[in-house]
Amino acid sequence: MDKKFLRKFDVKIQSLSNNKHSFLFEFNHSLLEHFSEEIEMKNTFGECNLEIFKTDMMLNATFSIKGSTELICDRTLKNFIYSINTENKILFKFGDFDEEISEEMIVIERNKSIINIAKYIYEFVILKIPVKRLHPSLKNEDNIDNFVFRTNVIKKTDPRLDPLNKLK
Repeated sequence: MDKKFLRKFDVKIQSLSNNKHSFLFEFNHSLLEHFSEEIEMKNTFGECNLEIFKTDMMLNATFSIKGSTELICDRTLKNFIYSINTENKILFKFGDFDEEISEEMIVIERNKSIINIAKYIYEFVILKIPVKRLHPSLKNEDNIDNFVFRTNVIKKTDPRLDPLNKLK
């Protein structure tokens, strides 16, 4: 199932002309589970609109991902729906061997005919999930500055030190 499942995220780049091309991929929770079994999300689904601009030297890919997932609030343990809306770019340069230069630039072999984008969709979705997961009803309470604690302490000084304080 693994290879068959991932084939629907293949892009045949060798047959593309030097121009702009658009692809639409739908994904669900099984894509996330394929890459990691310790996912703290449920009912994830969405779509990725991939636009590729191909030239002789490179592929400029723009991933527009829209979807939603169900998260658990860290404070109240209530489930809530979190919207995913992100746009990311990756530059695939043609070279002699596969190498990841940075997060936005990847070198691929010149004779490579297919790129599987499932890993990139997974990474972009995971990076969009917040570390601090708060239910929307608690959004105004997530700043520590809203909680101000004051104590009314009366500062008592030793009367014997009063003459010393006058010397200042």
